[in-house]
Amino acid sequence: MNRRAIHSAYAVSLLVLVAGSLSALVYNFMVNSSNVLSSNVQYSINSASLTSIQSGTLTWYDVTLQNIGSKPFVQTNVSVVINGMTYNLPQNDTTVNPGTIMEQKGVLNAASAYGDSYTVRVSAIANDGSTFVTSRQVVGS
Repeated sequence: MNRRAIHSAYAVSLLVLVAGSLSALVYNFMVNSSNVLSSNVQYSINSASLTSIQSGTLTWYDVTLQNIGSKPFVQTNVSVVINGMTYNLPQNDTTVNPGTIMEQKGVLNAASAYGDSYTVRVSAIANDGSTFVTSRQVVGS
């Protein structure tokens, strides 16, 4: 009886090749899963200020946002709540990519007072349709 089997060196090489291929597939799956899980939409309100001007009848606003997420925003709305009234700042329809800083400044026809607390709200829509909303309290100056 003369049996011929696979030589042990060939068998080990075949096992290493199969194990390497499977580990590459698992690694690729984990990297793709991690990218999906870590993608997010988020703005940071870096700075926000409201300053009373012209004897308190107008308010100067200066709001700086930064996209700290991993997806671009295609629409950004910023509003300020002063004395119970919501004032929408000009809407930004330009794409704000991850890491990009956006600044909005101008004058509102609203009276703010030194030392009073006001709310700055940000709502945005990312390129995939997901939304993000945040707010920050600001003390008038």
